[in-house]
Amino acid sequence: MIGRRSLALAAFVTLVGPAARAQESLRDELMALERRNWEYTKARDRAALRRFLADDLLQIFSDGSRYDKRDFLDYVANYRLDSYEIAPTYAVRPIAPDVALLIYRVTSRGAARLDRTRFDKVLATSVYVRRNGKWTSVLYQETPSP
Repeated sequence: MIGRRSLALAAFVTLVGPAARAQESLRDELMALERRNWEYTKARDRAALRRFLADDLLQIFSDGSRYDKRDFLDYVANYRLDSYEIAPTYAVRPIAPDVALLIYRVTSRGAARLDRTRFDKVLATSVYVRRNGKWTSVLYQETPSP
């Protein structure tokens, strides 16, 4: 009986190991994309954001404001992102072979035009879709976090 259990466990580990590694690889790939988005925003690189962001993007910030791609590009022109820090405990949740959620906590410091600098701590979720072999964020949503 113990032999069968050991064999079953070995088979399970063999099957789960590659799946876990694939999920970790996807998590790191999507976070690299997410960080690139933050860096483009920090640099106010609207040309890079225009190429990078999905045309059907929707962003919902912690204050309830909503932006499509065009609106976000206009917003970035007048926004100063001083810093951001992404917590190392980010996670990915695959939904389908070409859809995944990236979930993470981020603290940022910045200001919109003529506004006071503010710190934001949020739980962020990005929905990524693979189109033509390339992952792209189609939805970014923030929830205030203590």
